[in-house]
Amino acid sequence: MQGRRVRLVVRRVEPLTVLRFSVLLFATLYLVFLVAGMVLWAAATATGLRENIEKFIGELIASNDFQILGPTMFRASVLGGLVLVVMGTGANVLMAVLYNLISDVIGGITVVFEERPTRRRPRARQLADPNGQPAPLKPSRPPRRRAPRPVRPDTTPMPDMPTPVQVQPEQVQPAELTRRPAD
Repeated sequence: MQGRRVRLVVRRVEPLTVLRFSVLLFATLYLVFLVAGMVLWAAATATGLRENIEKFIGELIASNDFQILGPTMFRASVLGGLVLVVMGTGANVLMAVLYNLISDVIGGITVVFEERPTRRRPRARQLADPNGQPAPLKPSRPPRRRAPRPVRPDTTPMPDMPTPVQVQPEQVQPAELTRRPAD
């Protein structure tokens, strides 16, 4: 099965779009890592792991009163994360501008897309039973069709209504169908 191929060239990347995307991406990552750090800090404090790490680092540097200060760590994480968001966004916008300048010289990046026709779905795989033997496929059944209900004419006339007169199509002239009754 041969598909249709389309060659597209990416000639320009809009820096404003890259700026918006980068700010949103890096800000989201920043918030995720900040919240994850706070949760891990709370878990380490609750389990006593923080005290063990402080004691270990204190022994390494020969200090008896070494402590990791939570509020100082949080402020450093907030400021460091904001700096990284700004730097990452700036780097992405700079790369977009550089790409635009280089693509003016060499013509951009060529991307080839291939549209393939859809294939028929494969049959359902056989499932193995508990003994490891493949289960036989169930024969497919045609959908059940209900027999139409017989229409029984209502032979009992309603007491308040007169019996309708049946008119055959050949008895009515076309001019009679459009004529309005006189008042």
